[in-house]
Amino acid sequence: MSTNDPGPNGSIYDELDFPRLLRGAGLKVTKTRLGLLTLVARENRHLTADEITSGLHADGIQLDRVTVYRNIDRMLDAGLFVASFLPGRALRVGLCRHPDAPHHHHIVCEKCGRMAETEGCLVSDRWDLLCKELRTQTGFDLTGHVMQYVGLCPQCSSSGGRSPEGTLKS
Repeated sequence: MSTNDPGPNGSIYDELDFPRLLRGAGLKVTKTRLGLLTLVARENRHLTADEITSGLHADGIQLDRVTVYRNIDRMLDAGLFVASFLPGRALRVGLCRHPDAPHHHHIVCEKCGRMAETEGCLVSDRWDLLCKELRTQTGFDLTGHVMQYVGLCPQCSSSGGRSPEGTLKS
């Protein structure tokens, strides 16, 4: 399992070629998308759409919230962003550390929101059985799945479940 901790230059994304990533994901390279990727990489944390909109405005990129949401959605679909869903909190997105990796899942700290990526998918070995069982129960034909694990990161676990100072608690 790998974490989204900063590298020696302050961000694990310092070396990424955002135009190449966008093209590789089948997305057009635009000022908006480059701005989104740059902002989220620079912040090195998961952000809400409102935080992204404000950050882009501060960077001189004037976009309305609808455009931000539309681009976030496209980057989520392309696997460049990953979303974190925690009850009672706004949806947050961050850069997927390994956008070219095979299908995998993420674990989110329920206290501070830190996220880590898992290796592989535990569901894939039982996919055919799962499809058959759910078809019997519901009549649905499965076409995919989304899974997110929730727990306590090492920092929150070692602090007795208290959120480390300076982390977001939206």
